[in-house]
Amino acid sequence: MDDNSTEGVLLEGNTANKAFISRAPRLRTRLYQRSNHWFNRLPQTLSAVHQGCWLGFLSPDDVNDITLRHFGGSQFYTSQEHNLGGFLEWEASAINRYFRKGSRALVAGAGAGREVLALRQAGFEAEGFECSEHLVSASESLFTQRGQTGGIVLCDPDSVPSGAATYEGLVVGWGAYTHIPTRSRRVAFLQSLRQRALPHSPLLVSFFARLNHEKLVYRTAMLCRSVFRAREDRVEVGDCLEWGRYVHRFTRADLEGELKSAGFETVDYEEQSTTPHAIGISL
Repeated sequence: MDDNSTEGVLLEGNTANKAFISRAPRLRTRLYQRSNHWFNRLPQTLSAVHQGCWLGFLSPDDVNDITLRHFGGSQFYTSQEHNLGGFLEWEASAINRYFRKGSRALVAGAGAGREVLALRQAGFEAEGFECSEHLVSASESLFTQRGQTGGIVLCDPDSVPSGAATYEGLVVGWGAYTHIPTRSRRVAFLQSLRQRALPHSPLLVSFFARLNHEKLVYRTAMLCRSVFRAREDRVEVGDCLEWGRYVHRFTRADLEGELKSAGFETVDYEEQSTTPHAIGISL
């Protein structure tokens, strides 16, 4: 082989090597991006599987107990800073628009009394009920210090104290509706709440909007449920165990369907605010 032929072979080899080298960084970049994508999803996937396994095993009463224990150890929801903070912006807007000033209002899932105190400060006659003894106890101290009576009464989970239909406005405390397990219990809760209100009374309810991982939670829970032969109503799409307590996340169709089944007409729905919420009118 002459020198020119050798040089040609070397040039061709160098060109091929350069082409491979130029492609290698792009290949490494793509491999990194792909692996990083799945690695970042791994904690969420593991969390969804973990939640699903437990939801498939736990009963509705079990998840209520988990939620009660979570709020039973809360310092934030018993603090004066929180409970004397008044309405959140979205609450004030909804109440000013739909609630008649000076009317009588009932707050469900009232915690230690933030919404009740805010309603009273705004000129309403307000009372509330709560299923956490820890929060009710905190409310008693808070109301006594402010010289107020008839604040928050203790009630069983997923229940409404019995009584006459005397209220003209209903508020489900911030996020409280999301902690009620199963659609049947939530609808029954709203029906009992409606029975305490006069016709055409407004209901303000806040909720958590549906995310992307709930289907994996649900599929895992259904698999575990089949193993433990649990009842059909134990788990639903949207159920989660987040931050140490049970929550159910809603689509618009979910929430409006439950309101309708309980005897409320949805007249306002807001999912873009800091806290998704809706207004229903009792029929």
